[in-house]
Amino acid sequence: MTFIFLWMACATKPVMYEMSETVEVPTMAIDRPSGVVEGGVFTDESHGFALPVLEGWVADAGPESGLMRVAMLHVATDTRVEFWVFPGATSEPRVREGCDWLFRSTARDLFGDETVVSTCVPDDPTQRRIFGTVFPRGEVTMQVEIHPPNAALVEGREAGEVVLRSLRW
Repeated sequence: MTFIFLWMACATKPVMYEMSETVEVPTMAIDRPSGVVEGGVFTDESHGFALPVLEGWVADAGPESGLMRVAMLHVATDTRVEFWVFPGATSEPRVREGCDWLFRSTARDLFGDETVVSTCVPDDPTQRRIFGTVFPRGEVTMQVEIHPPNAALVEGREAGEVVLRSLRW
């Protein structure tokens, strides 16, 4: 009896599907970076702005299809500066989850009459404050955010301002 059971368990089974010679694999879209660094300068290929990668800073390009175009990181202070581009021309900062834009003022000397500076105060006081600069440029709005660490708020903001002021179109 055991022999019959083992013989039936090891018998070949019918194939329930038909095998084909080629298997079609869907192609995955690979999002290219938003720009390149050449000669120490990051250049956004879609929006045409440029930023020198200053000494002590590292550039991290966002995806070509993304709104965040590049983030610059200052190694010494751990300050992050993000350059965002949104469709439409406005001077209002975009909503950020977890913080409120509480302070707003014009800053004509930076990028023209419609430039607004703002401070985003986090709901959680242990999180970083964000110092934003928003200005329209043609059909888009650029929002530059400086994220200094709480332990180096003044030093980080000053370092971030140097990067902000180096922006060229």
